[in-house]
Amino acid sequence: MKNELGNTSSLSKKVTNLVKTIYEKVETLQDYLSATEAMGILRRYMVMNSFDGALTMLGFITGSYAAGGRDPRIILSAGISASLAMGLSGFIGALITEKAEREKKMKELERVLFANLKGSYIDKAAKVTVISAAIVDALAPAIAALISALPLVFALYGLVSFDLAVTSSILLTLGFIFMLGFYLGKVSGGQPWKYGLYMLAAGFLLSLISNSIGLMR
Repeated sequence: MKNELGNTSSLSKKVTNLVKTIYEKVETLQDYLSATEAMGILRRYMVMNSFDGALTMLGFITGSYAAGGRDPRIILSAGISASLAMGLSGFIGALITEKAEREKKMKELERVLFANLKGSYIDKAAKVTVISAAIVDALAPAIAALISALPLVFALYGLVSFDLAVTSSILLTLGFIFMLGFYLGKVSGGQPWKYGLYMLAAGFLLSLISNSIGLMR
């Protein structure tokens, strides 16, 4: 009995220490991002690339359906592969771009301060910002595409009909795009519903144009 209590107490301490460590790491990350004023950049990367990922998957779904495709496996494979490719290219692009920008700002700051800032808090914050921007740029389109494709996964395993899955995917994607705009409206202090409708209209229009071009070929 004592051994069991001792093991429980030891496990509880380990969990507490783990939670504490994670909390401290998150706080440090927030401090670094605040120091470099990176939250606005990360927010833009998240929204722009989520929009791209969602529209890419929506284009594959509606385009394939309009062309007579009825195999969810093919749509999922093509759409997710394209979104993952977007994510990888976004990771490399953001990594190189943000690295160049941060190095430029660091050199300007060093000239003003007449000091070498390599290894300083500012230098570490800049590096964390570069990595964070690249990760957000990579994950945003992939996650958005997976959200849009979720009903097709159910269709793949026969849980719902293909037609219902396509309809659900379209509605889910449009709803997701609306929420991106709604979020931007909240952040900007404007009217969230108006921003949501702007994003929804843009997504719907771009999808319509894309499918019209595809059907003309």
